[in-house]
Amino acid sequence: MSNNFSPIKAAAICSFTGHNLKVTHQVNERVQEMCCTKCGKQMTTNIYGKLVPLSDQYSRINRALNQLAIKKNRRELSL
Repeated sequence: MSNNFSPIKAAAICSFTGHNLKVTHQVNERVQEMCCTKCGKQMTTNIYGKLVPLSDQYSRINRALNQLAIKKNRRELSL
């Protein structure tokens, strides 16, 4: 995002042209956290594959899912 755009202007541009989402965190093989490169809005995919705003609740869910995925991968590597 360039320095001459305010967050309000960037959000208005995204409302017309759509968000330009970039994956910032791969939670597990189905769930990702993304951030818009234009306005900075954070989104995530839920377990059904739908794009939803990243709230505190979804952030906690994603952390728990990530911990489960890490434990699963460790268990599979040790076998």
